Amino acid sequence: MKALLMGMLLLGATPSAAPDAGSDAGQVSVATTVGTVASASGRLRVEVLSSMTPLRRGVQVFQVRVTDAASGKPVPGVVLSVQPWMPAMGHGISEVPRVTAREPGTFEVSDADLFMPGVWELRLTLKGAVEDSATVTLKLGR
Repeated sequence: MKALLMGMLLLGATPSAAPDAGSDAGQVSVATTVGTVASASGRLRVEVLSSMTPLRRGVQVFQVRVTDAASGKPVPGVVLSVQPWMPAMGHGISEVPRVTAREPGTFEVSDADLFMPGVWELRLTLKGAVEDSATVTLKLGR
């Protein structure tokens, strides 16, 4: 056992242990594209990614990327707002999702409680350097 621990220390490894509950250490999440659309004007491309696939009902965290449709480059100076909407039921959610700007043209949308399975729309409004909108349709399972 001593030799194993010494070897691990020499190689820079550590014995495996569960990460702390409040830590992100050891957690790897890979985001997958769950929807891509052109904006209403056609000038922008909006991509929505999630680490939860297939999508299921519950509190969601999405990454939203906004790029120029012609060049594919991120669009800086954009303020994003998101309204989740369930068209079949004619309602959205009571709490506004939190939108956090990350890199230019990239946002994290969190606290989006899509509480029912079925088809949801993320109605996106873009303001600032550009004024535009887009709607991404998502299908959530149970």
